[in-house]
Amino acid sequence: MTPRKTFAVFSAAALITGVCASAASAEPLAFAQLQHAAVAQATQVADTLGAASGGIYLDHGKAVVNVLDDAAAQKVQAAGLTAKKVKHSFAALTGVKNAMDGVKNVPQTAWGIDTRTNQVVVKVYDAASKSTVDTVSAAAAKYGDSVRVEHRTGKLELYISDGDAIQNSQGRCSLGFNVTRNGSPFLLTAGHCTNLGGTWSGGDVSGAQVVESDCPGADSGLLTRPNGTGPGEINTGQAITSAATPTIGEQMQKQGSTTGGGSGEVTSVDESVNFDVGVLNHEFGTTAHTDHGDSGGPAYDGSKGLGTLSGGDTVTSYFYPLTLELQAYGLELA
Repeated sequence: MTPRKTFAVFSAAALITGVCASAASAEPLAFAQLQHAAVAQATQVADTLGAASGGIYLDHGKAVVNVLDDAAAQKVQAAGLTAKKVKHSFAALTGVKNAMDGVKNVPQTAWGIDTRTNQVVVKVYDAASKSTVDTVSAAAAKYGDSVRVEHRTGKLELYISDGDAIQNSQGRCSLGFNVTRNGSPFLLTAGHCTNLGGTWSGGDVSGAQVVESDCPGADSGLLTRPNGTGPGEINTGQAITSAATPTIGEQMQKQGSTTGGGSGEVTSVDESVNFDVGVLNHEFGTTAHTDHGDSGGPAYDGSKGLGTLSGGDTVTSYFYPLTLELQAYGLELA
């Protein structure tokens, strides 16, 4: 990609330069509001079910609550929501996922809970070594039909490349969200970007320094913003007023300095993704298309910020949750 000469910083945008978002990628406000309301109601109802809950997901914007027995199904239906009877409780699946997290040093694999299929889904890429495949497959086999193993082509990669947007002498990334801490402005991006160190620049940002950098484990990075504050909005003009936890089935948007705007669907949450640099915990997967240089760019749903891009493959893009980043660094959205 040939670098562009003109830079423009748009606060929460992943984009400090490059391709502008297509107007077609903007989600209708009414649908976003309905989706938010559905998630809030379903979560509230599921929380009352205790061990009879199998978790929630969205099906074309409508909330579905997984249940283990008829009494729980009646409670969900009485609230005007769709109930789906499943075999495994969300607590049981969480236990399996946490047990899989004990499997270490297995790059090119990932796992997380898929509430739509009521399973922990383990992904094994063909770039994984035979020993990794054998180790992960043996671990997954212990849990019977509560686990599904998927074999995927390609390779998991953290997205970082040379070019424009926020950059230093070693690489290029994308701005995620404008944030503040104790009233001072900062830039939030991916930790595998800030791990490069150095001084960052791009657009009206000049001389930004790394103040926080966490990767692997998390994937969060914080830079100073020497040139003042920026608005809390995406470059499309979409205001970002809150941070929210993503939900499987949720429609989302993204911005990146390489691929620009786009949209997709959340396909996994709280996933442990084993990149070559190490495991990144609590990632959420999406169908949004991203590429090298988009790292650190934002995922969002209407006015809700969801996370910053880590990387992925040709099918799935992984983001680290914004709620965890704000909490870890004591930040507020600009």
